[in-house]
Amino acid sequence: MKKHILIVFVLLTAILKAQEVAKTPAVQVISRTLENKVLLRWAVDAPIAWKKANAYGFLIERSTISKNGEAVIPIEKKQLFTTPLKPKPLAEWESLATTDQNAAVLAQALYGDSFETTVPNDNLGAIYAINDELEQRFTFALLAAEQNYEAAKLAGWAFEDNTAIQGENYLYTISVAIPHEESILIENGTIYTSLDMYEELPKPIGFIGSFEDSRVTLRWNFHLLQHLYTNYVIERSDNNQNFEQLNGVPIFNAQDSKDGKSSSLSYTDSIPNNKTFYYRIKGKTAFGETGPASASTSGKAMQSLGFAPRLSKKEIPTDTTAILYWDFDEKGNDLITGFEVRRANTDSGPFETVKKNIPAIERKTTINGLKRVNYFTIVALGKNGVESESYTALVQPVDSTPPAPPTGLNAVMDTMGIIQLNWDKNIEEDLSGYRIFTSNNPEAEFNEVTKTTFKGEAFVDTIPIKNLNQKLYFKLKAEDQRYNRSLFSELLIVDKPDVTPPSPPVIKDYKITSEGVQISWISSSSEDVVSHVLFRKANADTNALWEQITELKIATDSIYIDKSITAAGLYTYTMVAKDKVGLESAPTDALTITWNGKIILEDDIKFSGTVDRELRFINLSWKIKNIDVLEYRLYRGIKENDLKLYKTFDGISKGYNDTNLEINSDYWYGLQLVLTSGRTSLIKVINLKY
Repeated sequence: MKKHILIVFVLLTAILKAQEVAKTPAVQVISRTLENKVLLRWAVDAPIAWKKANAYGFLIERSTISKNGEAVIPIEKKQLFTTPLKPKPLAEWESLATTDQNAAVLAQALYGDSFETTVPNDNLGAIYAINDELEQRFTFALLAAEQNYEAAKLAGWAFEDNTAIQGENYLYTISVAIPHEESILIENGTIYTSLDMYEELPKPIGFIGSFEDSRVTLRWNFHLLQHLYTNYVIERSDNNQNFEQLNGVPIFNAQDSKDGKSSSLSYTDSIPNNKTFYYRIKGKTAFGETGPASASTSGKAMQSLGFAPRLSKKEIPTDTTAILYWDFDEKGNDLITGFEVRRANTDSGPFETVKKNIPAIERKTTINGLKRVNYFTIVALGKNGVESESYTALVQPVDSTPPAPPTGLNAVMDTMGIIQLNWDKNIEEDLSGYRIFTSNNPEAEFNEVTKTTFKGEAFVDTIPIKNLNQKLYFKLKAEDQRYNRSLFSELLIVDKPDVTPPSPPVIKDYKITSEGVQISWISSSSEDVVSHVLFRKANADTNALWEQITELKIATDSIYIDKSITAAGLYTYTMVAKDKVGLESAPTDALTITWNGKIILEDDIKFSGTVDRELRFINLSWKIKNIDVLEYRLYRGIKENDLKLYKTFDGISKGYNDTNLEINSDYWYGLQLVLTSGRTSLIKVINLKY
């Protein structure tokens, strides 16, 4: 495989957005349960951490939480393998990479000397913004892995647990095998699952086709099943029996749909007119599974009429009657069965038919029962089933009836004097907008804030907040398209904001405990204080950002234990007080401490031994209280002051049988803990005679 590859993507299913806020990198995990095994997929969510993780590899711990509905106490933990999962050597990629584009992309992202991309797809423009090569490798690698489960396994980002048992519930923990000397922190990923959770893959739903001249546009809702299916294939048939796949690469969502506006995918197929075609789709999971086919949709593409009506004139003889006139090329008369008139409350619809069976030679019609607002369109009905419609035309009778007064008026104001008014939308079809009025005195005249009709139901304004009056008063009027105004809404009273921040608290002391760093402080003396916010940053001599640790809803002297520090080093604390309107005090003087890990108390370590002369061994056992241990160090000597390192054990070990003994000898043993934070305990010593 060449070390430099130009990758050309015709279609991609997703775009990874740049992180909007800094956060600790973490392993993200998904799973899929089959009848006899558990499938796992994971990825690290930040580029630099991703590169490190690939170098160090991943470990999987399976915790058995329950069996047949009964809790397992203590929880059974098992490392599914001892050697970290890492990307396979490049040579093992050759077979898959030559047959699958996604595998080739993933291999090149992991092993290529350089990484170049060409993305001929307007929907993936966000990819162009990723200028950094590492971010490019990271982005495209994750996208490729999502499309090929076998490639994900080669990359060390997927695993199949074939030892799972029916009736047992598991918690899987995916961790990066970071060396002790490495300073980077990558949070573990966890997921809960069981073979009992197996469900068959569902059929895609909401699949429809819109047939036009020489083409069909297929649409379906991907949002409802996006937790299962990452991409789709489309199949076509001319007999509803023998289907063939249309798309060479899977179709997937390439847009961010968090705003809820994008919930469907589409695909356009060019087809001959006057022939029935059948279409269906199948979803594909991130684990390489293909789900069942959706219900098929069918239809014919039909030649367009080539002629369209045009509304040319309208008359309103009465408040309830309109006469519509339109133009239509007489050459098209023989192509249509006639016309229909359709009406809607808005220009965009939805439209309903209000008059049918208008002859093909007719060019005018009378409509009765007008509403306050009427949008009309003339539709020509083709003999081949194809419709052609005019642009819409607005028809409004004389109207002197004002809208109802607005309701639901409320306001939010910040400390800068920026106020946002909100209210419920009026239901009148001919509503034009609103007029907003304000005053400093409810008994005085109200002045109009808006000089033109305001569209919408949210209005933002800036007001002076340092004048003497502490309240503002607002009223609204609704206005229709004929400039009829409603009566005033109910009066809204708005309190001006408090602009004086509270006095700061005082950090008075700290100490290192067995749980973490204990901070104590004297609360702010301001009466309107509702909380105190504690901040921390690492490496006090740098420009590290402050991180909020906690917000405590108390106003008295308080104590808080920070249990979240992991790595050793310098840490700086500060605190602010917050009042009931959200104003914050000046920060306290900074407090800088040195953290070497939690204090390990003597009572936290239970270390004992028993002598068995018959079987010729000394059994050593230990039990540790609520401490995350990375390693145990066992020391031995013939004198207490002559202890030397004898054995080391991993953090899950509970004891050791020593058989390297001489009869009638004294043995001194010492046990030392190495924590995941890097801190070591004192050596706890016992003496045994053999």
